[in-house]
Formats: sequence, C-alpha cells, structure tokens
Amino acid sequence: MRLCAAVLLTVALVACSPPNLGRVVPRAAAPESLAAPSPTPTTTPRPGPQQEEKHSGKGNASVRMAWPARLGFVTFDCPKCSGHVAVNTENELIVNDSGPYKGTQWINDVPGRQAKTFTIKANAAWTLTITDESGLPVLEPGKPLSGKSEAVFAVPDAVTSVAITTKNSGRTAVWVHSGDYPELPVNQLGDYKGSVPVTGPAFVSVEGDGTWTVTAS
Repeated sequence: MRLCAAVLLTVALVACSPPNLGRVVPRAAAPESLAAPSPTPTTTPRPGPQQEEKHSGKGNASVRMAWPARLGFVTFDCPKCSGHVAVNTENELIVNDSGPYKGTQWINDVPGRQAKTFTIKANAAWTLTITDESGLPVLEPGKPLSGKSEAVFAVPDAVTSVAITTKNSGRTAVWVHSGDYPELPVNQLGDYKGSVPVTGPAFVSVEGDGTWTVTAS
C-alpha cells in the first residue's frame, strides 16, 4: 500500500506471488549526503490546490498522467477484478494484490522522482483517481477511523501520535510523510498494534490486506 529475517523482508516479499502483498517495492531513502549525521530537517512548502485527475479503462493498460511533480494520492478501484491486480509507475509498484481491490497510495514522495505513467494489470473495469491532500480523510484527535486495504490519511497540526491496529494475513506497513522524504516506522508480517509518533501536518499511509483502525492523539 514477514517470512524471513528483517534484513531479508523486502527481498522475500518481491519473490513471493500475490495475493495480498501490498506495495513491495520500498520507497527510496534520502541520499547518503543527507544521512548521518543528519542536518536540521527542512520541509518544502506545500503547493496550492491541484485539480483532480481521473482515468478509467478495462483490463491491462498503460496510462500517461498529467499530474505535476508534487505529492499525489492515487485511489485505484477495480470492484470486479479477480486474480492478480497491479499498478506501478516508473519508480515503484503501488498496488500488488488480488481483486476485487480498492485502495489509496501516494506517488512522487521522493524529490526528483516524478511519476509519468501508470502500468495497470487488471481483468475488469477500473478507475484511477489522483487528488491532492484535500481528497484524503483527516485524522482528528480522539476520533477513530476504520476500514480495509491500503489507505492514506491527512494529519493536522494538533496531532502528535497515531495509534494503529491492523488485522493482516500478509505484510503490514505504516509510512509517515512529514517532510521531503517518507519514513517507515512499521514494516512487519501479520497483525500490528501500536502507536507511531507523528508531528502534524503530515500524511500517514497504512498498507496491508486486511482491516485497520487508526486513532490520532
């Protein structure tokens, strides 16, 4: 949006076949020049509103997008799909599951790596929608949200942590995007229950094949 040791987790997931592996290509880390010792973090100001972009089709397809070089949130919906469902860009595999499928992931999360084309594997009619952050559910403190499959949430200023509970048969991953680069505080096989520190404004992505409940505080 857990069969091997932690160091080999990503390799094992890429080697396995679907269903329900979620996103299996890791997001790029910050360049070594930004690694330890880390300089004082800087955050690029967020751009203004961006008009929604929508595509639809049936079966396998290659789709050119008009989305600019900024963070975007992609919802892929294939309610009658069966078998393997996949969506990838030039940079990463953002959907790797079995149908029917509906979930949300982000793109252009690393500066300098703009997505320009979606490659879709599906066997039924689908829609793909890209929005800015205005299209996301907002995590309000003390108000839990529940759902299924991959999801992304907007985290407002008042939030300092997000409690997350998942029920997954495969991989559980939680990403936090609060600056120029995303972080991966949770990456494991199976269920997860815990809290992730988040300083709003930020975005939180939950990936897995099962259900989730998230509560901001």
